[in-house]
Amino acid sequence: MIKNIGPLERKVLEILWDKEETSAREISHSLEEIGERRAYSTVRTIIKRLVKKKIIAEKMDKKERIYIYKPLITKNQLEKTIVHSVIGELLRRFENSTINYLVEELSDTDEDINKLKQKLDEMKKNV
Repeated sequence: MIKNIGPLERKVLEILWDKEETSAREISHSLEEIGERRAYSTVRTIIKRLVKKKIIAEKMDKKERIYIYKPLITKNQLEKTIVHSVIGELLRRFENSTINYLVEELSDTDEDINKLKQKLDEMKKNV
């Protein structure tokens, strides 16, 4: 399960979501274009981490003799997974405090409170 994504990993993913598939060299160029100049070896390391986390896939382009990378999950799927992981961990470690915080900070009406309780119950069942 995906527990965290670093800032540079997130930027690489944003590039891949935009381009759909591309090479490490192109990712490196795209990072430079947004003001995130990094050594090519650093970009490759970030890409390898994302492959290891099974967030992106790599395939060899035999004609060009380079690896091409593409995302395996959407931005929405990634965000949902991370939020689920974080909230799930908070509930496991600090159940009462987490629930109290969410109810106090995120609920303005009785209807909101009931929706929040229902979602938390669903999450607890899936943990």
